[in-house]
Amino acid sequence: MAEQTFNVAVVPIGGVQIAIVHVDAASCSTPEMQSRSMKFFSARLQGKQVVMMYVDLTRKPVFIGPAHLATALRGKGLSEFQWQKAVFR
Repeated sequence: MAEQTFNVAVVPIGGVQIAIVHVDAASCSTPEMQSRSMKFFSARLQGKQVVMMYVDLTRKPVFIGPAHLATALRGKGLSEFQWQKAVFR
């Protein structure tokens, strides 16, 4: 499998490390794609809760993941996170 590079930010929420993965909208376009993408990232970011984030047409972040985490992140801007490049296989 080819390497893929994503921007990832790790933030603490409620004493738990959350990995926010910046994805394209297609990765979250259907429930099946959301599930496949979440499984991919969860397997590679073991020990962290995973939330996927894409930017909608109005340039606002949309957070996909466990409801309590997505709600806690809602309203945050891209610049509020310290993004790092992560390479996955």
